[in-house]
Amino acid sequence: MSEQTSAPTSDLFQRPRFYRDVVFHKHTDRGIGWLELFYDLVYVATLIQIGNFASSNLNWTGFGRFLVMLFVVWWAWLGETSYQNRYFVDDLLHRLLVLLQIVGLAIVGLSVSDAFGELSTQFALGYAFVRLMLVLMWVRSSRSHPESHGLGTRYGIGIGGGVAIWVGSIALPDDVRWVAWLIAIVFEIVFFALPATIRATRQWAPDDHHLVERMGIFTIIVLGETFVKILDDAQGTQLTGKTMTLILLLTLGLFALWWLHFSDSAGELYDFESNVKPNAWIYGHLLVAAGLVMFGVAAKKLFGEAIDDPTKAVKESYRLLLSTSVVYFLLGQAAITFGVDDSNTILSQRRRIVFYLGTAAVVAVVGLTVSSFTASQFTTVIVALLLVPVGDAIIQTKRRIAA
Repeated sequence: MSEQTSAPTSDLFQRPRFYRDVVFHKHTDRGIGWLELFYDLVYVATLIQIGNFASSNLNWTGFGRFLVMLFVVWWAWLGETSYQNRYFVDDLLHRLLVLLQIVGLAIVGLSVSDAFGELSTQFALGYAFVRLMLVLMWVRSSRSHPESHGLGTRYGIGIGGGVAIWVGSIALPDDVRWVAWLIAIVFEIVFFALPATIRATRQWAPDDHHLVERMGIFTIIVLGETFVKILDDAQGTQLTGKTMTLILLLTLGLFALWWLHFSDSAGELYDFESNVKPNAWIYGHLLVAAGLVMFGVAAKKLFGEAIDDPTKAVKESYRLLLSTSVVYFLLGQAAITFGVDDSNTILSQRRRIVFYLGTAAVVAVVGLTVSSFTASQFTTVIVALLLVPVGDAIIQTKRRIAA
């Protein structure tokens, strides 16, 4: 174990230190840094661009491509978060590496509109550059903190192998490169699941509270951007009774999503004694983020539909997008709730999971079968279904407090 040091006023010239080697005084307890917040905002902006792609490609092929891009971008964010979570670092070189990552991410964002066509090479190289900067971060920390050299080396090799596959993908035809991108991530996942990597990861375990806070902040930013989507399409519109009703319904639906996540499971520690629950907790956040991005796109489409003709039945693609967004969110919430440590919540985890899965099933059936409703009517049904698990949470909480 390295000698513990107090966190100085400025870290601009401090080498990376493992978080357990830093003494955080009570008034300077470790929280999310300003650079981390900025970094998260950049990633969420990229996710919004991916949502715009989905908005312009409402078909099964477009939806599949949307999911691929969202997954790989979220995976890159998770990689940097896992690194920053373990090391207390904010020095000049680290800021430069983060800046270079943001440049690479800007290239990715600018390539989203045709990432599976003429801009696929640009997308792949931009993404590989982002990941390469993360490799340099791990290598640098393994040198400045020799005790965790094994962890840094293994993560550097795993991520570096993925980078090599991303670069190699440009030799493939445009329409199949995405297969190589997924292979690269599968390679990393398998590499991180190797016994030697797991041992190193457990020896140098993450800062649990910091990770929970980082996940929560990322989710709230995505939620905020989803609300922006609602305002974007309503901007400059002369509101009528029907369009105002739809805005209120969509806002209520978004508030219900906030309630379910941030009043139920956000901020709760995952069960790190389990081998399965932490992964359910982590990947549940991916489903939640995907659901929120889709909800924003669906809200935009539904509002446009209400403006054009509020009396006609909602388009099938819009109906399926809204219901799918809610299903993804609820499945993510079920996974997160499963991953939370049982002792950290006053709500019954089993009951919450049943409510989430049951509501998701009903929403899916409604999305597939209810075809004659207008945009406002269909949204009313979906929002009403979202309020069911909200009501259950309120009832459970009241009963637990009374007991």
